Amino acid sequence: MTSVSLTDASGRAFALGPPAAEQGTPLEVSLRVSESLPPGRYIVSWRTAASDGHPSRGSFSFIVAPEASVSVHRPSPQAGTVATVSPNGVASSMEQMDEGAAEASSSASNSLARAFSFVGLLVLIGATTFRTLVLPRARGTNPDLAVRMERRAAVLGLTASVLVILTAFARIGLESEMMAGVAGMKTMSMTDMTLHTRWGFALQLELGAALVALVSFALAIGRLRGAWTVASISAIVLAVTPALAGHAAASPRFTSLLIASDFLHVLGGASWLGSLLCVMLIGVPISLTLMGAERWQSVAALVNAFSPVALFSAAIVVVSGVIASWVHVQHLTALWQTSYGRVLLVKLALVMLTLMTGAYNFRRVQPLLVREEGTARLRRSAVLELGLGFLILVVTGFLTGVSP
Repeated sequence: MTSVSLTDASGRAFALGPPAAEQGTPLEVSLRVSESLPPGRYIVSWRTAASDGHPSRGSFSFIVAPEASVSVHRPSPQAGTVATVSPNGVASSMEQMDEGAAEASSSASNSLARAFSFVGLLVLIGATTFRTLVLPRARGTNPDLAVRMERRAAVLGLTASVLVILTAFARIGLESEMMAGVAGMKTMSMTDMTLHTRWGFALQLELGAALVALVSFALAIGRLRGAWTVASISAIVLAVTPALAGHAAASPRFTSLLIASDFLHVLGGASWLGSLLCVMLIGVPISLTLMGAERWQSVAALVNAFSPVALFSAAIVVVSGVIASWVHVQHLTALWQTSYGRVLLVKLALVMLTLMTGAYNFRRVQPLLVREEGTARLRRSAVLELGLGFLILVVTGFLTGVSP
């Protein structure tokens, strides 16, 4: 989605051919000038949308000198001239001027829609992690209670699937509205946005996987065999969709590495905080229906089964986050000199606080879970940990709306 105009100093517009992608240079497109350019100064104005859906614009100027070649970039063997425009405002021209400033990539509503989409993904992936990795490892858990926990996890996963689907449609509508508001950009309908862009393909994949998950969770409530396996596969597919619709897929550097690290970042974070949500929202309340010391033993068994999953998932979050930050930020000073870096610093601070809260739970609270005091302390610290996790998702929603 690229729109380019060429005007002279008096404002006269010159016809340009359709944009064509340059081979080997993903940040450049070429356009053919259909008529001869007389001597003078010319302005090229461009507007484009990256594969992550973020619009930007800019302009530069060049001069055609008397008796000089009118080739802006390189001589063409055919009639006319070829101009090469880069979406970052840099062009190979006779004189480069006025680098394009980045345009606001999204409104608060777009960022909040992405944040709630992340919430849905976290809960959905967390429900499958709780059922497939935590419950089977909780030794000594009453079988009847385990069945109740499994069914409630399916209900929670079904609810999260609905949230993912609703936010996906909301994001498509908001993206279409945002593109329509960019002057000079070709108007695109919701259908065009979904079917004819790379960003739309990621949303299609997200919607399809969420629908499959929705049906799988509904069948899992009735304990149909294989339903949880399909739900888990859908959760893995959903974990990669943010990377395909975000900065990772749009990056010209280390694209495959960034997509892989973003996938692991989402999968690790959702497995950690999502399964903690299930433990506190489903496992602990059901365990407390038991009598006497058995209730505390059941809570301890669940948390002991959850801890290795949380530790491994947190390690994945840290490593994948470092990789993505290194590629996107590039220079340490960008952390406080750019908008992206400052928002990233807020996220990093929240992640550190969340890790510290998790470490406190592991070292101080977990050994006390065989008593009532331990469960009470676990509830307080888990609420703090989950609250910080929600703030991380909100900040991440805004972070994905800022160009690195």
